[in-house]
Amino acid sequence: MDERLFSELRLINQSMNKLASENELFIKELDRERCMKAAPQRNAPMSPSCEEQSLKHLATLDDSNRKSEVYVQQMVEGWAKVYGMLRVAHMQCDLNSINFEAVPASLRAQSRLVELDPDDVLLKYIEASEGTLDEDLNELDCDAIKSFTDTVQQIVIAARRAQERMR
Repeated sequence: MDERLFSELRLINQSMNKLASENELFIKELDRERCMKAAPQRNAPMSPSCEEQSLKHLATLDDSNRKSEVYVQQMVEGWAKVYGMLRVAHMQCDLNSINFEAVPASLRAQSRLVELDPDDVLLKYIEASEGTLDEDLNELDCDAIKSFTDTVQQIVIAARRAQERMR
């Protein structure tokens, strides 16, 4: 299970890095748009070349938004799997640092925000839990699970802070 947890966390991290890169490209693309800003009046017609540049600019921004949405969706699905595995590990190790009763409602809310089917995301959570139950949990390293949980909580806190700074 340890490897599955770390593998899922690596995938989440990759999506987070891709999202950060995409956000940087989005901001650079916003800075590039000069024709609209340079137009003398809002109602004045744009030159054909300026209009072409603006349309290309908008298409690039739309593409960037679509990519960002996919990365965020991958992260939500990844977290559902991580929390599903951790739920079983916490029960086995008698840990209580995560309120797992709140996880399904949180996953449903996050799913709706990023236009995923909440039932599908919840199913990933349940399947990850059930998959973990199929493993031999007698050899589970509870200290490693506690350390991993601490790391996950630090990542979640850092992600919230980053999200607040972006607003």
